[in-house]
Amino acid sequence: MADIGGADVNGGYRPLFEDPRYRYQTVDLEDAEGVDVVLDDPYVLPYDDHSVDIVLSGQMLEHCEFFWQAFVEMMRVLKRNGLLILIAPSAGPIHQYPVDCYRYYPDGYRALAKYAGCQLLHLDHDERGPWRDLVGVFAWQPLWFNPEPAMIPAPQSSYDLAASPTGTEEEESISGAMRYLDTLAHMHQALEPALYLEIGVRHGRSLALANGPAVGVDPSPEVQVGLPDSTTIVETTSDGFFAEAGHETFTERLDLAFIDGMHLFEYALRDFMNIERRAHPATLVVVDDVLPCHPAQAERDRRTRVWTGDIWKFTEMLRAARPDLILVMLDTAPTGLLLIAGLDPDNRALWDQYNPLVRQWSGHHEPPAHVITRSSAISPDAPQVEDLLQALRHVRDAGLPAPAAQRVLREAVEARPE
Repeated sequence: MADIGGADVNGGYRPLFEDPRYRYQTVDLEDAEGVDVVLDDPYVLPYDDHSVDIVLSGQMLEHCEFFWQAFVEMMRVLKRNGLLILIAPSAGPIHQYPVDCYRYYPDGYRALAKYAGCQLLHLDHDERGPWRDLVGVFAWQPLWFNPEPAMIPAPQSSYDLAASPTGTEEEESISGAMRYLDTLAHMHQALEPALYLEIGVRHGRSLALANGPAVGVDPSPEVQVGLPDSTTIVETTSDGFFAEAGHETFTERLDLAFIDGMHLFEYALRDFMNIERRAHPATLVVVDDVLPCHPAQAERDRRTRVWTGDIWKFTEMLRAARPDLILVMLDTAPTGLLLIAGLDPDNRALWDQYNPLVRQWSGHHEPPAHVITRSSAISPDAPQVEDLLQALRHVRDAGLPAPAAQRVLREAVEARPE
């Protein structure tokens, strides 16, 4: 396979093709890190006609002055049964390397396929910023295509990452003023949601708390309790759900959502982003596993039975990136809950800054002391919690827009001392 414009500037795609069945070559204009072939002419590739199985070009086309010539040349070397994967931004600031000429939209990829006489098999427009990448898969002829090919495995359920890990007694410690299931049950009773959404079903105990229409999303649910007929389980990842089935689900008003899926910061972030855009100002989002009781529980690679992953980062990030939201941390057993209120479906701050935020918070970060000690959390039966739930009902009944709703909800939480 050939990666066109594949110099390792800010990372590359080579790690995705480490399987020995791939002979991976990077092609670029200059000899740089990760470059295997240096071109004499940017519009002439050193391959025979129809000789390459996979052609990949990511974040190159915006720097190409005559991009249509480059596209035709990539299609020339592609085998008749091969695939061309093209990734280019549809937004973002000017970044000359040495020039920055274009941004691309879905109709642009369709026009390229028409111009070259090939097929556009798959098109995905990532709404996350700042680049909002457009991904297209092209071929000479219609082929069966799986948008999640075997070379890039789909995410596992968080419960599949370790069979029965066990840490020390201290590493397995838990705390909390009330069980999280009891707290969640009270929220169902107080809010009476028209629609409840749950990310991460596992045994179904939290999903069973819903008294009305409910949807649970999990790639591998292991339900061990009875669920009413008004409950639907969608067996897929949350990313897949929102990309494919999500639009068909929200015919009712989404009043309450519970995020308890993959225990990694970026998954919780994406789940919240997708929920908020389908929510309203009176929707309450509850996030599990935000308060690890020991740093070992907060590691991204699971090695303890009690495991939160690095979900705690999500709270810290929201405080900085979305100061408009109302965040309430609850001291529940075993690993804390975060309440998020004041949602604004029109706010794009997280979408536009998704990639920079993930880069900022990726890697190893030790949970700060206030997370481990729960000094910023309040009891689930504190008066502020009940005040917030009543305020959410008022906002919903009054149909308040986001700014007004946020003022009402913030006043409800801040009116009483902790």
